[in-house]
Amino acid sequence: MSSEKIVTTDCFSSKGRALCGKLEIAGALPGEEVLIAPAGKKKGFLRQVIKPSTDRTQPRCSHVPDCGGCSLQHLEYTAQLKLKTQIVEKEFGQPAQRILACADPWRYRNKMEFSFSQDKAGEKFLGLILAGSRGRVANITECHLVSEWFSDVISKVREWWKAVPQLHAYRHGSNEGHLRTLTLREAKQGKGKMVMLTVSGNPDFALKRAWLNSFIDTIKDENVSIFLQVQQIAKGRPTQFFEMLLSGPDHITEMLQIEVCGVTHRMEFKISPTSFFQPNTAQAQLLYGAALQSLSNLSGARVFDLYCGGATIGLSAAKYAKEVVGIELNHHSVFDAGWNQEVNGIKNFTIHRGDVGQVLERLRQDPEFQLSDIVIVDPPRAGLDEKALGHLKEFGARQILYISCNPKTQAENVRVLCEMGYRIKLLQPVDQFPHTIHIENICLLER
Repeated sequence: MSSEKIVTTDCFSSKGRALCGKLEIAGALPGEEVLIAPAGKKKGFLRQVIKPSTDRTQPRCSHVPDCGGCSLQHLEYTAQLKLKTQIVEKEFGQPAQRILACADPWRYRNKMEFSFSQDKAGEKFLGLILAGSRGRVANITECHLVSEWFSDVISKVREWWKAVPQLHAYRHGSNEGHLRTLTLREAKQGKGKMVMLTVSGNPDFALKRAWLNSFIDTIKDENVSIFLQVQQIAKGRPTQFFEMLLSGPDHITEMLQIEVCGVTHRMEFKISPTSFFQPNTAQAQLLYGAALQSLSNLSGARVFDLYCGGATIGLSAAKYAKEVVGIELNHHSVFDAGWNQEVNGIKNFTIHRGDVGQVLERLRQDPEFQLSDIVIVDPPRAGLDEKALGHLKEFGARQILYISCNPKTQAENVRVLCEMGYRIKLLQPVDQFPHTIHIENICLLER
C-alpha cells in the first residue's frame, strides 16, 4: 500500500493509455487525478479515479481496463472522434476533414483473433492480451466490439481445451506446445461464419485426429466454416502457413454497398481464411465511397491498385475507370480477387501476384506498358518501402489515393511523395475502430 500514490495525468500515449511523465496508466484519461500503484518505470496500475475527466463515461465491458482490446471505451465517443482527428492533424501538420463517425460504435467488428496461453501452474487462458503486459492473456467472457456469437464460441473452445489435458498453449521461446490462436470471422451483410484454429508446425506437437474431431463437434454448426491453420517456423527461413478445411463451406461472402456521386453499387466479395477484408463492414462502405468520391476524372482513367487484397476498392473503382490493375502478394487474396471479379461481372480488372516493387519492375520492362493516371495504395501498417516509393515517383500519376490504418507511417511516406512533386489535396479520417486508438485515414495527393 505504501507504494501507491496520487498523480495527475498529462496526455495519451500512442497506445491509447494516459501518461504521467513516462508512466502509462491503462484506464485513466488525460487531466485526471488518479491513485496508482507504480509497476516499474513505464507502467502504473489504476487503483482509483479521484477527479475524473468530463469526457469519462461508464464502459460497457467488465474487462475494461484490464483487457488490451479496448483502450478508449471509458472515453465518450465524441471525444474519441476529436482525439483521432487530432492524431491525423498532428502527423500531417495540417487540418483534416470532419472524421466519418461510426453510426453504431458497438458490435462492429467482423473478425477477431484470440490467443491461447498457460501460466506456470498450468492454468489455461483463451482471450485477448492484457493491457500493458508482455503477452499475458485474459480469459474473455464478453466483448462488445463483436457479436455475442464470438463470446459463445470462445467459451465452447475454452471448455474443449480443458477437456483435453494433453493440449498445451504454444510457447514462442521454445517452439513447444500445440495451440496458438483462435480466429473468428462473420459476414455482417453477407453470408457465413468462420472459425480458424492456428496450431504449431512443430511435428512433435501435431494434433491428433480425435482432438480435431472433438473440436469440430464443439462448434456444432454445419454452416460454419472450420479451418485448421498450421504455422511452421524455422531459423533462417520465412514463417510458413498451411490451411486445411475441417468442416463447412470453404469461404464466407460479404456484401458492400458503395455510394459514389449519388449512385450506389451493391457488390459481393469472397473471404477466405487468410484474406484481408476491412474488419468494420459498415465503415468500409463509407471509407471506399469517400475515397473514390475524392478522385477527379476517375471515369476513363487507368488505375493501379497496389496491396489490393481481395480487390474490394479496385473492383469498386473499376465500375467507373477505363482499366484497373491490381497487385497483391497473398495468393489466397489473389484467388479471391478473381472470384470477386467474376461474380460482380467486372471485365476491366487485371491482377498480378507478387511483391509490389518487384511486380512493378517486371511490368515496366514490357514495351507496351502504360503509366497509370491514378494509383491507389493501401499498404500494411509499416507503409510503403523505398522501392515502391521510387516506382510511384517514376509513374508520375496525376493522383495518388493513399489509404492507411497507420497515419504515422502514412505521413512519413507522404512527406517523401511531396518532395517528388505531389501536394496533399484531402485528408479524410474514418473511424473504423471505435473504442481503440486506431484510425483509418484517406490522403489524396495530386501532382
